[in-house]
Amino acid sequence: MKIFWIYYKMDTIMVYPHPKTEKGISAYSINLIESLKEQGLIIKEETFISGKFFSLFKKIPNLLKYNIIHLQHEYNLLGLYGTPYFFLLNILGKIFRKKIIITMHTVLSQSQEFTGSKLKTFLRKLLYKKQNKCINKNSKLIIVHAQFFKDILVEEYNIPKEKIKVIPHGIIKNISQLDKEQAKKDLNLLGNVFLMIGGMIPDHGMDIVLKEADKIGKTILVVSNPFSTTNDRNSKKRKNYVRLCEEIVKKNRFEKEVRFDFKKIPNDLWWKYFNASDLVLLPYKGGIGSGIFADAMAVRKPVVASNIKYFKEISNKYGCIKTVESTQPFSHTINKVMNPKNYEKMIKECQRYFDENNLTVVAKKYMALYKEEENKK
Repeated sequence: MKIFWIYYKMDTIMVYPHPKTEKGISAYSINLIESLKEQGLIIKEETFISGKFFSLFKKIPNLLKYNIIHLQHEYNLLGLYGTPYFFLLNILGKIFRKKIIITMHTVLSQSQEFTGSKLKTFLRKLLYKKQNKCINKNSKLIIVHAQFFKDILVEEYNIPKEKIKVIPHGIIKNISQLDKEQAKKDLNLLGNVFLMIGGMIPDHGMDIVLKEADKIGKTILVVSNPFSTTNDRNSKKRKNYVRLCEEIVKKNRFEKEVRFDFKKIPNDLWWKYFNASDLVLLPYKGGIGSGIFADAMAVRKPVVASNIKYFKEISNKYGCIKTVESTQPFSHTINKVMNPKNYEKMIKECQRYFDENNLTVVAKKYMALYKEEENKK
């Protein structure tokens, strides 16, 4: 008996940064598109160079061929402090009346604290306010990954709650779960492994954990490619932060507890680091989301994180993540989590989170939204 797979083609295009110029949002978009295809939904895709607005603007004639344009958004993704969005959104939405769907991967509150002068902070917040107003005016639908992001848009930026849909960050499927001890052996690791992986920027808070290295114990494994040109919109700040983290370890003689793996990280090695870890540590600062959390769930690894709203919201529903109050050290929570009974419970909750939020589940939610929008006049 032959089975014919029916594909549903939509008058829709998804726009995201090219993976050679940005890692997080591009990877998410590619995996989502692949999952949509697996569900039988075909949409077109267009990429641009992260931080280079003209690389997208020159492709506007191609975008205008489609009725629904799904933009993957972050405030400064087009460069020039986000100002190109004002032109892009007005051209697509106001002038050509296209249906714009925007996934906002980060929503920043007006109460967010920033480093820098008061004038710079004022101008930065003003730009966020104006950009969010422009998004509201020109979009048909806004997608966010957490309820607290929606609350910020509704309460601080007066965007109608009906326009905003909360869809969790989809978890990649079919990632090989290697034997943990074998993965440790391959990476020359022994004992417990507490992984901090990804971009080294101040907002990711790795310095917080490194200052407690003697109380946490070995091995705190810091994995990054800090000298990559990808996502290089503020290379000086990033290099200064790498130097700070190295100095913390050197000054306190924590070399036995901390290992830095600074190198190019191909996909297979990326997942091997996750497989070798016992816990993934996410000491983030501020109102940001986390693709690293999603990757931890892909291989069912428990997470210990700071108590920012994004992680707190997840921890209120699932036991796969434990958050650390700002008045407590990370070491206290890590030691508690590593109790065998507690750890086993967290592993089971990782599986529950994966079952309820994997990309197949998420793709079906996107399909419903696309079809609903397509059917509107």
